[in-house]
Amino acid sequence: MAVAQKVFVDSLTRAWHRNHQDTTLVQLYAEKAEKIYITSDPDSGMTCVTKGLELSRRISYKHGELRMMADKAIYLNRRGGLVESIKITFDVIPQAIKTNDKRVLAAAYNNLGLCYQVLKDYRKSIDYYLLFMRLVDRDRFYDVQVTSYNNIARAYFDIGNIDSASYYNNKAYATAIRTNNVRNIAYLIRNFGMIAVASGDNKKGIDYFRKSIIVLKVKTNHYLLSEDNRRLAYAYLHLKRADSALYFAKGAYDEGKLDKDPELVMKAADMLASIYSSTGDYKNAWLYQQEQIVNSDSLFSREKSLQIQNLTFNEDQRRQQEAEARNAYDARVRFYTLLGILGVFVLIAGILLFANRQRKKANRVLHERNEQIETQHKALEKSLSDLKTTQKQLIQSEKMASLGELTAGIAHEIRNPLNFVNNFSEVSAELTHELKAELQKGNTDDAIAIADDLEQNLEKITHHGKRADFIVKGMMQHSRANTGEKQLTDVNVLCDEFLKLSFHGLRAKDKLFNAEMVTHFDPELPRIKVSPQDIGRVLQNLFNNAFYAVNQKLKTAGVDYKPEVRVSTSVENGQVIIKVKDNGIGIPDAIKEKIMQPFFTTKPTGEGTGLGLSLTYDMVVKGHGGNIAVDSKEGAFTEFIVTLPVS
Repeated sequence: MAVAQKVFVDSLTRAWHRNHQDTTLVQLYAEKAEKIYITSDPDSGMTCVTKGLELSRRISYKHGELRMMADKAIYLNRRGGLVESIKITFDVIPQAIKTNDKRVLAAAYNNLGLCYQVLKDYRKSIDYYLLFMRLVDRDRFYDVQVTSYNNIARAYFDIGNIDSASYYNNKAYATAIRTNNVRNIAYLIRNFGMIAVASGDNKKGIDYFRKSIIVLKVKTNHYLLSEDNRRLAYAYLHLKRADSALYFAKGAYDEGKLDKDPELVMKAADMLASIYSSTGDYKNAWLYQQEQIVNSDSLFSREKSLQIQNLTFNEDQRRQQEAEARNAYDARVRFYTLLGILGVFVLIAGILLFANRQRKKANRVLHERNEQIETQHKALEKSLSDLKTTQKQLIQSEKMASLGELTAGIAHEIRNPLNFVNNFSEVSAELTHELKAELQKGNTDDAIAIADDLEQNLEKITHHGKRADFIVKGMMQHSRANTGEKQLTDVNVLCDEFLKLSFHGLRAKDKLFNAEMVTHFDPELPRIKVSPQDIGRVLQNLFNNAFYAVNQKLKTAGVDYKPEVRVSTSVENGQVIIKVKDNGIGIPDAIKEKIMQPFFTTKPTGEGTGLGLSLTYDMVVKGHGGNIAVDSKEGAFTEFIVTLPVS
């Protein structure tokens, strides 16, 4: 991790010397601040943060300003400035949400978790750590994934939930080993030691703490060294070995002083006071007790506690007001949707009533006026024609609604390849200038190396360009009127694309929603002749229902519930099988046979037309000669199984 960061810092430094762009300099300040943070030099780190923040504001670089504000809050937290750290972070969060700066938002959630953990408000700390973890997992910020699991493990340990602490620490350790994240491995080994001591195995804990110090490559990380020494002192104290406990407690105190972290100094001083008191050295016990009190006051004075309470209260009020505003907007949308639906039903009822009256009138004069019979008969046929037209319009509305949800997902999906194309194009332009310069100097080896880089960049531009082209073509096919034309189609690609688009479509409506997507696609799956538009709509309907089911369950389930949607493909007996399974609210047995009927829906008024699964059934069975089945258990899961013929 540290090596990768150094390479990135060196790359930014070279870029700055080439282009002298202020935004590059801001990024360089940010990366240096993070590198310094690892080596525990808070003064130098704060200097980088201050310079980066001033430059960002001077050039109106919003992303840089928010990133430097988030970094400043983290440094203030390490220095014991919890009030200002929390205040800055609360200012950053709404701005990061507004600008969709997810990196900064993740850092802000993590810092709030750290702050409230110092304040011993563990429930609020865990809430923010979970927000941090979900954002990291959802947007694949792999460089901080281990950190997110580690922080949650520590918070659960602090409240005595050893099982949850062990679960997340094992998850973090497996990820760190897989990614060779040496720096965080030291943290996780220390966590294993803490869990061992909490379980009564002090000797095993001591082995872990010593191993953590050995594994730690950055010997200037005073924070981790202070924590390891303090944990060693705690374990030795339980083993009645006061001399060893005193030795390591002093080490924890010295490292805490070097780190300039009042929390570390407070904890180490408190332990030293206890050890000296137990050995009868009351003078030293009193001195360290005073040191503990001074650092405790710097963190938890009454004035600071009141300020933090006010900040937290104001933030809770702001979030409540936002939620109330969203609820009011949703209520208005539901109200107007209901009015529209009622209007349609009134229109249909009026048409039927009119037709019925006309029919009765025709019966009354049937034997008297034959000419009027024909007139009334035509009127009745027109009414029935209008009714069928209305039904077709409702079906078309359902298709347009699915297109709207698809568009929201595409807006997110297409941004990534376009960003890659733009970035690699800019880098390639710079490499072209360097290539010319090296050729003019006669440095053929350097020129060949630069040409190799250009070739790789062009391959990436082509790859991501094709990716964007695929998404746009898919959108055009989905929005185009269905001609029923079938073509050889890769069902795996179709499932993968519409799964992502459906997920991001729901995310566009609910920013807090998240779910794990697990796919098992048969690599040997043959391409089959289907209508991509129709099967795409089938998949979108099934994925939308699956995400809706887990989202509904998430609102009432406990914190241990993990929303999950599984998609798999296979070939069995000359049939392509697509399975979509969720662990959501399930379908009651009483209505399983009704869910494929037109206009039947279990969703609240305004959230569903009842045509999605009906259209899905028609497109699979009538349009492609396949089959669709459902298996579900209420409150546990739902699985749809789509079968399509290979030929």
